[in-house]
Amino acid sequence: MAESELQRMFNHYVALPHGAERIRAKQEALKRSDELDDLGWRLANRRNLALEEFFHGDKAKALPVIAEYIEIFERNLANGRMVPTENRVEGYLRMLDMALEVFETLPQLPMEQWRKMEEKYWSAMQRYHYGKADYFQKKFNQLLCEGSVQEAEEFYRMWEEEQQTNHDQVVDCEGCIQYFRVRHALVQNDWDGAVKEAQPLLGDDPGCSQQPWRVLHLFMTESRDRGSRSSVKEYGKKLRMRLDWDENADAMELLAYDALFDLSHGLKAIESCLERVLEKWDYLQRWRHFLETSLLLQQAAREHETLSLMLPQQLGCYREDGQYHPAELSQWFYEEALKIAQKFDERNGFPYYQNAMEKARAGMKQMTDAMEKAKHSNQ
Repeated sequence: MAESELQRMFNHYVALPHGAERIRAKQEALKRSDELDDLGWRLANRRNLALEEFFHGDKAKALPVIAEYIEIFERNLANGRMVPTENRVEGYLRMLDMALEVFETLPQLPMEQWRKMEEKYWSAMQRYHYGKADYFQKKFNQLLCEGSVQEAEEFYRMWEEEQQTNHDQVVDCEGCIQYFRVRHALVQNDWDGAVKEAQPLLGDDPGCSQQPWRVLHLFMTESRDRGSRSSVKEYGKKLRMRLDWDENADAMELLAYDALFDLSHGLKAIESCLERVLEKWDYLQRWRHFLETSLLLQQAAREHETLSLMLPQQLGCYREDGQYHPAELSQWFYEEALKIAQKFDERNGFPYYQNAMEKARAGMKQMTDAMEKAKHSNQ
C-alpha cells in the first residue's frame, strides 16, 4: 500500500514540467516517504529533488537535500540496514559531486568544509571503484579560483587521461564533457581551439539540453571580455533564440548582448528578473547578474540621463518614485557585485572574481571607445 502510494507520487511529479511546481511535488513526496520510513524512496526522492533544484531551481538550495541524502546513506550503510546497490552508490557519488559544485555558489562556506567533502568524494570513488574524472574536474575549477593555474592544468591532464579509460564515471553526459573542454581552451586563451571543441555542442544533435546554451553564453561573455563586439552579436543572437521556446530560459543571461544591441530588452529583463535573483541562495548567480546589470546600465547612461524602472523594494538602491540615474545605479550594482566577489576571493585566497570583473569592465570599455571613435569618424 505504502509503496504504491509513493510510486503514484513519483509518477505524478515526473509528469510535471521542470520548475517550481515539480519542486513542490517532489518535496511532498519526500515528506511522505519520511513519514512512511521507506528507505528506498527516502533516498530516491532526495536525489530527485536535489537534481531538480540544481538544474531547474536554485542550485544552492540543493545543498540541504544533498546533505540529508549523504547522512541517510552513510548511517544506514553503517548500521547494516542498507545494501549499497549500484543505483544507491551512484546516487551517493552524484550527491558528493554536486555538493562540491554547490560550494562554488556560497561564499560563506569555509574552505575546511570543501576539503572534507573533497576527501569524502575521493575515498568513495576508490571504495566503489569509480573513475576519477569528475573529481579531477572539481579540483581544476577550485584551483583556478585559488590562482593555482599550473596545478589546475595537471588535474586537467589527468581528467583527459581518465576520459580515455572505460571506467564508470559519476557524470557521463557527453555535453558536459565537451563543455569542460571548451572552457579549458578558453582558460588557455585558445579561442580557435574552443570554437573547435564547441562544434559537437552546436550541431544538430548535441546530446544535452543544457550545455549548448551554456557554451553560447560562455562565448558571448568571453567575447565581451575580449572586446569583440561582432562575436558578442554572433553568439548573443544564437542564445536569444532560446527565449522563444524554453520556459526555463533566463532573460538576464542576455544582458551582455542587450547592453550593446537592445537596451530596452535588457532593462525589461532587469525589471522582471531581479526579484527572483534576490530570492535565491545562489550568490554566484547574484554576482554575475549584478555585474551584467551594472555594465548594461553603464551603456544606458550614454543615452539617458534618467530612467523609469520598477525595481524590487529589497534593493538598497530602491527609489519609491522609480526614477533613477543610470550612471549612479550602475555604480551601485558594480559595488554590490564587488562585495560578493571579495567574499569569494577572501575564502579562496586569490582575487579570481575581482579579476573577472575588471576583465568584463575593460572589454566593455574597449568596445564603447571603438564605437565612439567610429561615430566621430562618420560625422
